[in-house]
Formats: sequence, structure tokens, C-alpha cells
Amino acid sequence: MAGPAAVKVGDPMSGTAGAILEAARVEFTRHAFRRANIDAIAQRAGVSRRTLYRHFPTKEALFEQLVETDTQALFVELGNAARAQDARGAIVECFTLAMRRITESPLATAVIESEPELLIGVNTPSGEKALVRASHLVAATLRLCGVTMPDEAVLTTAEILVRLVASLLTNRAGVLDINDTVAVRNYAQTYLARLVW
Repeated sequence: MAGPAAVKVGDPMSGTAGAILEAARVEFTRHAFRRANIDAIAQRAGVSRRTLYRHFPTKEALFEQLVETDTQALFVELGNAARAQDARGAIVECFTLAMRRITESPLATAVIESEPELLIGVNTPSGEKALVRASHLVAATLRLCGVTMPDEAVLTTAEILVRLVASLLTNRAGVLDINDTVAVRNYAQTYLARLVW
């Protein structure tokens, strides 16, 4: 089995593509995915619909690029937090930081409230790709803090964490208040830190 993939971050989009992405962020935050309007995005970005489609051939491609951009930024931040920690500390810091960033994101909040299945795609036909990608990113982040587990164990642990985050975000019933950073940190210290060595 191949080891976890390294976290790769592309350059943020600028120019016309960047303007379209920022306009899309506003539209998707206001209306989530299904109700978002491509014409409104193009108008907000100051481009024609045709220009928008030259950069992003479908609404799905535009949404996926926006999610990818946010995911890359999050994993850079998680990688930086993990570097200063041992394996168990990294789980606590990264889980706490990830939950805080996601729950504070207006875009993520809009998607979770109206179309939770799109969060990481766990319950969608394209979910396999999203789950595998997120799991590899988490595994790579764990490696940054010196996790010594075999690759398969790191990837399995990463997948458990990804599925747990998706579950906590999409079904908030239960004992953990995911908006309470102290509670999230205690949860990670008590239950998740022991998953790695």
C-alpha cells in the first residue's frame, strides 16, 4: 500500500478566475449549491456567463474549485498546527482547529444547513473521491507531527477522523457541542488522541 500523499497546495486563483470564485462564495453562502444561480455569480464577478463557463465549465466544477481552495487553505493551517505537536497533541490541535474553522465558515454553515450531503460528499455518488482525498490529507498532516504508525494504520485513522467530523457536522444531536471550542478540545483529548502513536 502506498503511503499517505503529501499535502500539496496550489497557488490561489487570481484575476478573472479569482473574481469568479469570490462571487461564487457569496452566492453559495447565500443560497447553498442547488439554489445558487450562475447568472448572479457572473454578474457579481463582472463577467459574462460565457466567460464564467470558460473558467469553470459547470456549476459543479465551480463549487468543487471553491471547496478545494478552502480545503487547501485549511490543511496548510492544520499542517502548521501539527508541526509544533507530538502525535497526540496534533490530533487534539488539528481536530479542534478544523471544527472551529468549519463551524465559523459561512459557506460551510450554509452547505451544512441546506445540503449536508455535500459537506465532504460522504453520502453522494462522488463521495468516494472526496473521502479518499480528505483521508489522505489528514494522513499527510498526521505524518508531519511524527506519527510512527504504519501507513495503512495512519490512513485508517485519518478516515475515521474524516467520517467523525462529517458526522458531527451534519448531525449535531448528542453530547458534544461542536461550537464550544473547550468541549471540542476535551473530546479530542479524551477520545481521539489515543488513536495515534
